[in-house]
Amino acid sequence: MESIIQLDNIYYRSKKRIKELGEVFTPDSYTEAMLSLLAHDKNFSWANENTVFFEPCCGHGNIVLVIFSKRLEAFFYNSKRYSKNYSAFYAVANAINTLWAIDIDSQNIADCRSRLFRKSLDFLKNKLKISDYEKLINRDKNFFAHLLCSIYWHIHENEMLSAVEKNKKHSKLNAQKTKASAGWLNKNKIRPLNFQLTWTAYFVQQIAKNSTPILFKKAMKFIEDINSNYGTKNKAFDFAKNLYGVKQNREMDLEGRCNQILH
Repeated sequence: MESIIQLDNIYYRSKKRIKELGEVFTPDSYTEAMLSLLAHDKNFSWANENTVFFEPCCGHGNIVLVIFSKRLEAFFYNSKRYSKNYSAFYAVANAINTLWAIDIDSQNIADCRSRLFRKSLDFLKNKLKISDYEKLINRDKNFFAHLLCSIYWHIHENEMLSAVEKNKKHSKLNAQKTKASAGWLNKNKIRPLNFQLTWTAYFVQQIAKNSTPILFKKAMKFIEDINSNYGTKNKAFDFAKNLYGVKQNREMDLEGRCNQILH
């Protein structure tokens, strides 16, 4: 088979990528079958805030998105009995802060982040009965700045075999086990994973030192730039730009037509 097509976003798996990165397509039915095994544990609950999910080779995020969706609904249902006004925000915040995903391919990470951000916004739009993305974000810019930072923080480019090993020497040895991992580590530094240091935990640490994280400032600036229709040079949140692509493309198309008429 020359390529595998993901239906909801047209992505191609060339023979080269399959060979070098070990990429495969995971159908939704397979994902559901794997996750259904969790139900065999009588102590498992999708609404358990102490449960953390880690996807070591997330690809475009097929498995991550299903996990995230299940967590959203579980957290929302569990919290709406106490606070109907904030249960949707609570669900998104907890779902992303108990989820980690990495991949050695930067484009995969960008796609996974983008899908999670869109899923978060669509979930909030549905629960809060708000039809427009911009109106939704303007409702609580502070929250969405944190959401951008959380997705950036928890979903990132990394190499699994070295990241999960605390001993630096062993990390390097682990990464040599596959060609893809070794190649990635030759171009990047070892990035140990610390599941305790969530975005929320990091933010609280910095605020306690009377310091606002630079990433959060960039997120707030990104939101302001988008709302004011100014172009933003902020690359950290490129994964969120496509939500405004239709509007921007229409404006560019209109400008182009006007220029044609004038000239």
